[in-house]
Amino acid sequence: MQPTSLLVTVTGRDRPGVTAVIFAALAAHDVDVRDVVQSVSGERAQLAILVDLRGDPTALRHSVTSTAKAFGVESHVITAGHDAHVVHSARRPRSRPGRSRAVAVGTKLRAGALGDIARRVADVGGNIESMWQSSDDTFTGVEMSLDGESSKLRPALIASAGETGLDIAVGPPGPRTREPRLLVLDADAMLAGAAASRVSSQVATFAEAARHSGCHVAAVARNRATEPARLGLDAFVAMDDDPDGALRGLAGELDVPASRIVAVGGAQDSARLLASAGTAIAVDTRAAQRAATDSSGAAGFLDSVLYLLRRI
Repeated sequence: MQPTSLLVTVTGRDRPGVTAVIFAALAAHDVDVRDVVQSVSGERAQLAILVDLRGDPTALRHSVTSTAKAFGVESHVITAGHDAHVVHSARRPRSRPGRSRAVAVGTKLRAGALGDIARRVADVGGNIESMWQSSDDTFTGVEMSLDGESSKLRPALIASAGETGLDIAVGPPGPRTREPRLLVLDADAMLAGAAASRVSSQVATFAEAARHSGCHVAAVARNRATEPARLGLDAFVAMDDDPDGALRGLAGELDVPASRIVAVGGAQDSARLLASAGTAIAVDTRAAQRAATDSSGAAGFLDSVLYLLRRI
């Protein structure tokens, strides 16, 4: 069945939870999200979502309209062309305490996954102040500027990565800079069981690309059986019982500020490591381990990490 392209717009007073319930209404239907923009001006919020629907547009329109009405906001659903896109306005988030930046990425975006992110943000008292989509030939990402306590937002978003299968990066406020970063992979979570002959070249290629992005690249592991040195990385750190101290020590040796540490790992397996870094990238650990043991040597999850590094 040829999908129908629909543009969903929602406008009204900014209040936590609206984005989550709109995506939940869309998730009740078979839709892929092609583009999304959300912005807040004063107390007014506007959300525009371009979707491809396989099903009845009338049913989707009813779901969105009734949900929006229940939350006291206005909605419109119109048919769009297959080459349509949402006009992206200039994004100049105000820099202030409590602001976080996040990027969620996948090969395809489903409304339910974005709804899960929005719900978790609202559940911890946060708010999506702006949201926009970016993409390349392989991945589609949604970038967000968030208000709320970072100590609550980060674990909520990491938990969403574990639930939705999206890879999610959470970082501090402010624009991207060219200062060097320390990128640390949790080898136990991501490369467990990897045969060096199968994935070493992919990981080495990834490390070289990360260096071109201004990163030193290291691995942490609980035992040396993973042999990260054979994967072309710059350093190995024993995880032990103090990941925060271990990372800060390595960052100090490389003259990298602690705030510029980027940790990559699984939503559950690497919780302590992700909490210790200035920026956390939570990946789908199951996909990472499948890639590491795949007879073809594919390590596509590393491409997702590179995408996030360019965006966060």
